[in-house]
Amino acid sequence: MSTQETNNIEDLLRRIREGDTGATSQLLEIAYGELRRLAHQVHGRNSSNNTLQPTAMVNEVCMKLIKTPNPDWQDQIHFFRAAATAMRNLLIDRARAKRAEKRGGNAERVAIETDAIAAKMEEVDLVDLDDTLTKLAEMDNRLAQIFELRFLVGLSVERTAEVLGVSPRTIELDTRLVRAWMQKEMSG
Repeated sequence: MSTQETNNIEDLLRRIREGDTGATSQLLEIAYGELRRLAHQVHGRNSSNNTLQPTAMVNEVCMKLIKTPNPDWQDQIHFFRAAATAMRNLLIDRARAKRAEKRGGNAERVAIETDAIAAKMEEVDLVDLDDTLTKLAEMDNRLAQIFELRFLVGLSVERTAEVLGVSPRTIELDTRLVRAWMQKEMSG
């Protein structure tokens, strides 16, 4: 994103916090390109079993964000974390609905391409992943955020460090911990 877009986003977030209802639509227009980039990353890693195209995913996420009552997005990083969470929830909801349709049959499976996790698991049940991620968040919310940002959204170590306000070295170390814990939990 350009410096001008970043400044516009920060201004619109301030206006949203001050109660300007039209600023949310303007924010989504400016952020749409970045949201599509995130959706393409998510879709690219999950394309084998994901019927929701990136444009449709972004449109649904935008509708969800527009309907957020009294959003309290502190800055653009907070906003994009909310968008990433909305994408994750959208995929989880679709997987749960598909599972319900099949009356408990095979859940939608999604490939997660990361070096350590992909080596052990080619496909992951989204509902089980969400349950495991919820369990991790109860134990350590930051580790759950690292997993979400690094493996589900596809942010780099540096960008994840910026989003969470910690050093890249901390993200590297915590990523190793998260990988091992998730592998252990997901393998039974």
